Order: sequence, then C-alpha cells, then structure tokens
Amino acid sequence: MTELGNRLKLAREEKGLSLEEVQSLTKIQQKYLQGIEDGNYTMMPGSFYVRAFIKQYAEAVGLNPDKLFEEYANDIPSNHEDQIPSHLSRSQTRKGTSGSSRMFSFLPTFITVIFIIGILAVVYFVAVTLLSENNDQSENNGTEESVGMEQQEGVSPAVEEEEEEDTSGEADDESESEEAIEEDTEESTENSDELTIENTGTAGSDTTFQLKGAEEINVTVNSSTAWVGITDENSNELISKQLTNQDGELSFDASEYDWFRIRIGSTAGTEVTINGEPVEFGLSTDVNPQNMIFEVEDEE
Repeated sequence: MTELGNRLKLAREEKGLSLEEVQSLTKIQQKYLQGIEDGNYTMMPGSFYVRAFIKQYAEAVGLNPDKLFEEYANDIPSNHEDQIPSHLSRSQTRKGTSGSSRMFSFLPTFITVIFIIGILAVVYFVAVTLLSENNDQSENNGTEESVGMEQQEGVSPAVEEEEEEDTSGEADDESESEEAIEEDTEESTENSDELTIENTGTAGSDTTFQLKGAEEINVTVNSSTAWVGITDENSNELISKQLTNQDGELSFDASEYDWFRIRIGSTAGTEVTINGEPVEFGLSTDVNPQNMIFEVEDEE
C-alpha cells in the first residue's frame, strides 16, 4: 500500500464509509477503488483514469485532490494526455437521416420567404395601379376645371368623393399588407426551435433531466470552489476541472451527445446553465457531491 492509498483509506474510514458506499457516491467500480488504496495502478484503464478516479475518491471522502497530487506526485503516474478523449457523436448515429432532416428543416423558411416576396409583389402592383389611376384622375380634373372656368365652378363634389375613396382604399390595402407581413414574421418566429428542460426524477445523488427542442446544446458551469467532471454514457471522462476564484467558469459543447453526466463536488454557490437557461439541482446544496444526468431527445 502506498502513502497516498493509506491516506485515502484513513479518510474513508474516518467518515465511516465502506468501499461499496464510495462506489455508490463516485460510480467507480469497487475493484478500481481497492486498486487505488493498494497502489496497484496497472489494473486501471490508463494513466488518465488513475488521476480522474483519485480526484473523485478524494472529493467523496472530503480531501482536496490538488493538494494530494502535489504531496504524492511520486506515487501517481504522470499523465500527458489531459485532452478530451474520443467519443461517439450523435452525428455518427444519424448518418442515415441527418441529410434529409436538414433539408426538411429549411423547407418552412423557404416557403415563408416565397410567400413574403409574393405579398410584396402584389402590394407593388396595387400601388402602381392606384398611382396610375390617380394621375389619370388628376388630368381629367384639370380638364374639367378648364372647361368650368367660365361658370366659375371648381371640382365637382362627386370627383372629390372619388379621390377620397381612392386614397382610403390605398391606405387600407397597405395596412392589410403590413399586417399580413407581421403575421408571417410571427409565425416564422413561433416555428423556431426552443430548448425545454424537464426534471424527470432523482435517485440517490443522481438527478435526471430530459432536453428537447434544440440542435445546439451549450453547457456552462460557474463556481469558485467546485470540482466539475463531465462523462459520457460509457463513463468516458470528457472534462475534468477544478473551478477557482481565478478561473471559475467551465464551458462545454454537448451538441453531439445523446447522454452526458455532470458531476459537481460542491454545489453551494455553483450555477449550471444549458443554452443560458439555469438548471436547478435535484437535491439540497448541502448534499455533495451531486450528479446531473442529461438525456437528449431527438426532434421528430
């Protein structure tokens, strides 16, 4: 047993936790937890997972992982691959349907644009016709005024009424066209995709959320003290970061995932948002750590 393994074991026993209970908290298999305590790292999937598992173990028993890494640097395998591992993307599972779905998604917009262009063409034609009629009417009125000069009469009341009716009809047509354009714009806006976030239940330290209605999913976590880890459905670690006062924000593009989990070591003072929408924790912020599981439902 290494000094690091003994330190973690003593911290676990002080909290009265068994390896099985730590497994429940961290979702790390018990054999790997035992391997960490024994200092047997050869059984791990790789050096990247050794450091990640030690972080989660330390968080679960109340120890600071950064201090442990500094103090027991010689006991922990070095890791030169602190990048996000390869993953299965949603785009790979949709090769058969992504092309057609994108084509159909543009169809409503194309129809709306054609409809608006048609309305504008009608308005232009009506306006030109009315202007032409008004010009002809003005010329006729001028001729009638010249003939009636000897009788000292102006434009007849009937001609004045016709001009007023023409002007009123033009204003009504323009008003109706503007209302039609506004209605089309509102319908186009209502048809745009909007993200909905639904809490579907909590079990233990896990809270599950269902995401609907958005092709792009951007995750932001803000905190000054929390450790944050993000994994996919195969437990592959996508991101692992300690947030501090100097660097208190984590951003992650989850658009390519059908399922992902955010594990937060300390929820007090921590805020999680999806596409700018805040997501509330399923448990009290006194309960740590907590897991937020997101299941993405495809649009039909």
